[in-house]
Amino acid sequence: MKKRFKISSQKDHVTWMPMTDMLSSTLMITFLFIAVSTILRAMNAKPPIISLEDTEDYRFRTGSFILSQNFEDTLKAKAIPNIESTIKCYGIDTIEIVGHTDGRPSTPGGNIDMALVKGFEAKDMSKVIPGSNIDLGFLRAMAVQDKISNILTKRGVNNIGFRVLSAGSTINIDGRFSPAKNKDDKARRRIEIRFLRRSKTPFIPKCS
Repeated sequence: MKKRFKISSQKDHVTWMPMTDMLSSTLMITFLFIAVSTILRAMNAKPPIISLEDTEDYRFRTGSFILSQNFEDTLKAKAIPNIESTIKCYGIDTIEIVGHTDGRPSTPGGNIDMALVKGFEAKDMSKVIPGSNIDLGFLRAMAVQDKISNILTKRGVNNIGFRVLSAGSTINIDGRFSPAKNKDDKARRRIEIRFLRRSKTPFIPKCS
């Protein structure tokens, strides 16, 4: 009986060892697949879009692109912390700022093209006259970009490039091309802050 038991036990041992190795290998491959999938999913994650909608805090006077004191204060207190955390989380190196307007026509006779040729600075923007909603959206985006850039620099956030764009009154709030009608449309008036990573070096988001 003892001999039979020993033989049986030895056979079981011989049988179970390969099965254990196979199970370990399967688990290792599964965990590796999950880890790689998680990393790839994180690397492909897109940063959020920050939208400064036309509210009491983020409001331009009709036809104006000058930031009010309330606009600047709210931008610094609320938007900047989100911008900083997004930069760190996604390894952002470029910020794209897009100005949107409603469909009410702007005053004709703008001088933005001439001002750009002369290389005007933010401090000279009060002299610029937008001749269209595309102009107005661009100037509003530029005013926001100038303020964000200055604040980030003071906080030690450097090496960030900027793109300033204008969609005028052509893009609806859902992102579709849909020229606005000639009316007061609060939802259309907004500044969108988008985040880009142009570097080809792989980066895994560090969001907490």
